[in-house]
Amino acid sequence: MNVKIKKQVVLLILAAIMVTSACFLAGQMHQAGGAAKRPETETAASEPPEPLPPEAQTAGPEEAPMPPPEPDPPPAPVMATAHFARDEYRCDCAGYCGGWPCEMNPALLDKIEALRCACGSPVIITSGVRCEARNDEVGGVPWSFHKRGDAADLYCPGVPVGDLAQMAQTLGMNVLPYYGSGYLHVEI
Repeated sequence: MNVKIKKQVVLLILAAIMVTSACFLAGQMHQAGGAAKRPETETAASEPPEPLPPEAQTAGPEEAPMPPPEPDPPPAPVMATAHFARDEYRCDCAGYCGGWPCEMNPALLDKIEALRCACGSPVIITSGVRCEARNDEVGGVPWSFHKRGDAADLYCPGVPVGDLAQMAQTLGMNVLPYYGSGYLHVEI
């Protein structure tokens, strides 16, 4: 074989080895997330690879993206009693007081729980504690028991207001029935 041809074959083999090494290193960097710096070579920059056809772009089962993690369930509510969450008694103002200008009276909470058990069905709290601003908004009296956590407005679907008022009185609560509006004011 001619010496000139031997040199060309050796150079061609060296070029093939360099290209193979560069491809291997690029693949290793891609698998490692590209954290390592790509080594610079003295060869001329190659053309960017052609994009894959659409059918080849779909990921195989080993490359399928992971589904997003399930969101954490909301925290369990803080319960005031067995059937009522504390937040059911929160002031529903527009943010004047942060929801708790005062705490609900535990004795009233126990009596409302007993009322719920006597009804045998859910009792809905429409108003618990109130700040001064919310009390003014709803037309509450200045001496409202809501402002000190000693009153609540409530109703029980399917139970007439008069029957609910009688049960509440039996349990030791003072009542003010609002027959036209369908709810009962209870206080201690």
